[in-house]
Amino acid sequence: MTSIEYIDKIRRDLSISSNFVLKILSNYFQKDPIDIKINNFEIKKEDMENLNKVFYDEFPIEYLLNRVEFLGKEYYVDENVLIPRPETEDLVLLAEKIIEENNYKRILDLATGSGVIAISLKLRNPDLIVNASDISEKALKIAKKNSKRHDVEINFSKSDIFKNLEYMIRDLDFIVSNPPYVEEEKRYLNSSIKYEPKEALFAGKDGQNFFRNLLKYEKIIKNKTLLFETTEFNYLKTAIILSELGETEIFEDSFGAKRFVKLKT
Repeated sequence: MTSIEYIDKIRRDLSISSNFVLKILSNYFQKDPIDIKINNFEIKKEDMENLNKVFYDEFPIEYLLNRVEFLGKEYYVDENVLIPRPETEDLVLLAEKIIEENNYKRILDLATGSGVIAISLKLRNPDLIVNASDISEKALKIAKKNSKRHDVEINFSKSDIFKNLEYMIRDLDFIVSNPPYVEEEKRYLNSSIKYEPKEALFAGKDGQNFFRNLLKYEKIIKNKTLLFETTEFNYLKTAIILSELGETEIFEDSFGAKRFVKLKT
């Protein structure tokens, strides 16, 4: 089957636009969309099977190709880490602004996953001392791989929230995190996340377990600034929980959705 025939088949089978199919093919084959449209070519069997997995099984192309772009840089990803999304780019930009305004020097990326937040902040401010932690050994392995790829020094630690980090917390100025915040009942409602690691996504029935668990660390995070990503549907719940630790402030992402909660303890 040729590339043009395949685009037309997917468009008819799944009722999606030709441009969307073309975009996926462009990413997969690393070809300009115009080249694909002009230079009709035969798709090999292996490539067809991979593409069918993306279109029919909704398998993320980022996992298939083991790459994702984040703030203009390419990172390795697989099923052991979340796929970074545009709103997390906004989190990094907001974190960068807060760091610069307050001249913070030592930071922690809590629940680092693939490491894109920690690495991006280090790349954008080489003088920062950046720490990153995650509960998953497999995620940390990927984050280390990405830090090596981008030649930045990050101090990585395995920890469930702050359980193993008490030794460093007192020296930190700022903590940023894109933690689990998806409601458990939405497990089967969003097909786009069905291949992503559940422990990095779901946080109890209302998606707030991670934030509730922070409360027991009240003493060790005194006099800190923390910034969290959450969902536009539950940001008020998150802010109310975090308000037990200090003063909260809500920020919007670039799409105008209230998504980020800043906490000053």
